[in-house]
Amino acid sequence: MPDTIKIVIVEDHPIFRMGMKELINQEKDLQVVGDAETVAGALDIIEKHHPDLVIADLSLKESNGIELVKEIHHKYKHTASLVLSMHDESLHAERCITAGARGYIMKHEASESVVKAIRQIMAGNIYVSPGIMSTILNKFQNKPDRVCESPLKRLTDRELEIF
Repeated sequence: MPDTIKIVIVEDHPIFRMGMKELINQEKDLQVVGDAETVAGALDIIEKHHPDLVIADLSLKESNGIELVKEIHHKYKHTASLVLSMHDESLHAERCITAGARGYIMKHEASESVVKAIRQIMAGNIYVSPGIMSTILNKFQNKPDRVCESPLKRLTDRELEIF
């Protein structure tokens, strides 16, 4: 793990983006090297700074976080991604992890959870909000042979975004 973890924040709400930046920069070993409100802006910053981690909102104005995660996963192998979301549906988390995200965290969680997620991801682990993880694991425990039955699973990422 690098001495200083370089982070890019992608969030279309300026106040939330600024708060996230302040929270992260309070940690001695974490540094926000750039922030953007669009996928295009994020990709420019990622190309310039080669961050260790990108924290992206799932719902962006011009695109969605899943598309950004896919791009990062395929083009920037050294960069991990953490998705922030207001959606507490386990399906969104599953889609993000499948797309290549190393974590999925709810926006309403405590600020310490964000730092915990960053550290877990940078240690090589996957982090999913506890409530979402519980839902995912309960699916497997209660109906292991019918985990994939949800009709929502058949929707594309774009269809799910609209839904």
